[in-house]
Amino acid sequence: MELRGSCNGCGACCKVLVLEQSPEEVRQMAALTRVLGIPSDHIFAAEHWRPLTREEATALNPFYTSRLPADAHLYTCDRLGADGRCTVYEERPLVCRGYPWYDRPPREMPLADPECGYAVDLPGCPG
Repeated sequence: MELRGSCNGCGACCKVLVLEQSPEEVRQMAALTRVLGIPSDHIFAAEHWRPLTREEATALNPFYTSRLPADAHLYTCDRLGADGRCTVYEERPLVCRGYPWYDRPPREMPLADPECGYAVDLPGCPG
């Protein structure tokens, strides 16, 4: 298995973001980790990510949204600049730094844009 490519700066992955947690769960985790003094992506998400309806997400990134589960918790980030670049790139949370495979091995999955710079060669998969 070979990971290849890198971020091409299109910004598609930041237009529609997915978390396992609902907006209320994000707020609760942010409050808890703040009180405990634990660094947490939930604090960043609670401060900068706005929940999206499926329709709003589709308007922002129809390619990616159409490939996500119907019950996915969808968000957008207020730190995404008009040019598609992150305005806090050096301070972005781990959930952003880990795109597209996060802490899992590279695998076939829906990328945010058909022209995404990331790709993976998997045995038995066309690539």
